[in-house]
Amino acid sequence: MEVNYKNSTIKITNSIMKYFGLEPYHETLDYLDDLFYCKKYENVVLLVLDGLGNASLNEIIPKKSFLKENRIMVLSTVFPTTTAAATTSLLTGLTPSEHNWCGWDMYFKDTDETISLYPNKLKDTRLEPKLKVQDRPYMKFKSIVDLINEKGEAKAYYAYPFDKEHPCQNIDEVCDRIVSLCQEKGKKFIYGYTEAPDKLFHQEGLHSSAAKESVFYAEKVIKEMCTKLKDTLVIITADHGLVKSRYINIKNDIKELYDMLERTTCLESRATAIKLKDNVKKEDFIEVFNKYLNNSFILLSKEEVLENNLFGFNKSPYLEDTLGDYLLIATRNMCLNYDDNSPIFKANHGGLTKQEVLVPVIMIDRKKARN
Repeated sequence: MEVNYKNSTIKITNSIMKYFGLEPYHETLDYLDDLFYCKKYENVVLLVLDGLGNASLNEIIPKKSFLKENRIMVLSTVFPTTTAAATTSLLTGLTPSEHNWCGWDMYFKDTDETISLYPNKLKDTRLEPKLKVQDRPYMKFKSIVDLINEKGEAKAYYAYPFDKEHPCQNIDEVCDRIVSLCQEKGKKFIYGYTEAPDKLFHQEGLHSSAAKESVFYAEKVIKEMCTKLKDTLVIITADHGLVKSRYINIKNDIKELYDMLERTTCLESRATAIKLKDNVKKEDFIEVFNKYLNNSFILLSKEEVLENNLFGFNKSPYLEDTLGDYLLIATRNMCLNYDDNSPIFKANHGGLTKQEVLVPVIMIDRKKARN
């Protein structure tokens, strides 16, 4: 499976940009453009359900259901198939190599540190980095919410946990805020996000009762929300899907490889960037890879990754730094952990299986409720 930037979720954001009078960065989604042209919605909502890939939607939700009945299409997410990269792409309309949020853990050459981006800690620790992620100019970005508000012709809002003024901690609070905002007059865009079901998939597994109940409950709340909306288009998608995961601990299981590494691994456990020590010969590393990992991972050199535009359309020097020498991409259910400090989940993402790459696009048209 490959990510397809010509048919990916960034087209949704670029269509929304176009509708709100902004210049799109990339191609737009024809289906969405046509809806916007015909309907002229007062409210546009983009709701991201973290981790609800198309495969999980198919497996968990019955055929006759609100979400499935309103699924319009299936698109590719970006690479790597992980929240840090994919939600930032949905927020900006940019590919990961353009906005630079390229994985959960990134190596920063300027301070010689590998940092977990969201917690802003040194990888697999609670230690503070020398320089915080957001203090680096190249890690700052303008979201579509920022851009719409700057243009001043419409308003834009967040309905998610990270809004300082109106944090929404669960799907109930997200949907309540969306309803409240849509009742206000004026053209507007709302970006909604909930970390479910991703967190439960990680902790409890893809087929756990808790994860399934979370999806059923989200569907119920979203359906109720939509009955309260008028003159609104609700677009629901996911940042990625997940697969059941098994782990290889490099330090314990492949000591030969561990001794070859200059520093800890970075990006993702299913899209693992490594930097070799200067004295390690390429052929020796490839021999070790073929011996232990060839059946579950694709091996690409940094040059191959960049030539194939795997992270998108921009040759970012910061991506080159974090890539090191090689990228190992999972094609089955294996994950690579650097050592015993690395987390273990029952389900994970970041690789190139169809379960991780393909996400649903669900649209609920509430324009007709006004007529």
